[in-house]
Amino acid sequence: MWQSILEALSQVTLSRGARDDDVVDQLHHFVTVALLGAFAALVGMKQYVGDPIHCWVPAQFTDSHKAYTENLCWISHMYYVPMDETIPFSKKERMERDISFYRWVVVVLLLQCLLFRFPNMLWKELRGYSGINVQKIVNMADDATMMPPNKRDRKIQEIAHFVNRWLDTYRVYKYNIFIRVQEKVSGVICFVFGKRHGTYLTGLYFFIKILYLVNVICQFVLLTVFLNFSYYTYGFEILAHLNDHGDFMDYDHFPRVVMCDIEIRQMQNIQTFSTQCVLSVNLFVEKIFSIIWFWFFLLTVASVINVGQWFTDIFLNHRRERFIQKYLLMLGLVDQSKDSKLFKKFVAMYLRDDGVFVLRSIGNNSSDIVLLDLVQALWEIFKKRQIQHAEAKSSMVEGRNMVK
Repeated sequence: MWQSILEALSQVTLSRGARDDDVVDQLHHFVTVALLGAFAALVGMKQYVGDPIHCWVPAQFTDSHKAYTENLCWISHMYYVPMDETIPFSKKERMERDISFYRWVVVVLLLQCLLFRFPNMLWKELRGYSGINVQKIVNMADDATMMPPNKRDRKIQEIAHFVNRWLDTYRVYKYNIFIRVQEKVSGVICFVFGKRHGTYLTGLYFFIKILYLVNVICQFVLLTVFLNFSYYTYGFEILAHLNDHGDFMDYDHFPRVVMCDIEIRQMQNIQTFSTQCVLSVNLFVEKIFSIIWFWFFLLTVASVINVGQWFTDIFLNHRRERFIQKYLLMLGLVDQSKDSKLFKKFVAMYLRDDGVFVLRSIGNNSSDIVLLDLVQALWEIFKKRQIQHAEAKSSMVEGRNMVK
């Protein structure tokens, strides 16, 4: 069974193809959503297909009375009282021990699926306003990986042509004091005025990264409110209990044996019965929320590290330059002593933040060989343009000298 599940997951992963985000993003909007969806299906089958509750009823109750009692208890408030404690006489005190959250587990898990999917939906909706289809470029680069050399070269040239046209189209050509202020602002607040300043995609992607991190942290708050106990440290309690007892059965937070009060009306008389019920569904719910805690904890750690890495890559100029320079040095196209100024201009003025981001996306989802060839193609386009500009400027100077 496990082998078939793993094979199915691998086929789904392969069929998804290349993506324009990184592995941590996919852990959020794909793996986590699939995990929570599977848990919701498991609990739903137990609740609506199986027998989630069994109640101990008085001896005078018939089978129909027992079925009625179980159905009524399932939709009513139930409360937990340990066996070594006396059942409170006050109804208010009983309701303070209410554990009716179990009926909404499926709804909460589906809500969590939506929350983890939302940042990716926002990214897909807003990335198109950058002027380039990042997903299409990444797919083209991924397709070029397995092509024969001649076809791959043509495909690389096509990608370089698209990227070059995009970089040229969304660029500021007329400078004034307002444009320079916008450049300063977009350099700090990224996608504000960033479409023509080369920071829109980068800023938007970093904002989505922050959303992923905030979402997974807020999940601990959501589950603390929903489960009515401190979910922040729940995993550490599990580890401590396992260390002391060798197993973990959480009867306090996810009780299996609970109490239910039912009222039976007979003419003008109302009889109240307190029945003891077994919530077998809580056996699954406990394990599910235990697994979810450890997964969210690991996801939080991975997200914090990932956001830190992207922060340094985006806001530190030398990180961008080092990323591009690595490939140009491998190709032997840059002489650090002679081409230093030209290289800095290539990164800062030609590629800019968004161009480097597109190259990073290609590198994360394709091979280094394809990225190597693409950087080379863009570098050659840039150098050719610089030579043409230098020749045009030289001819203009010569023309002015001849006029004088």
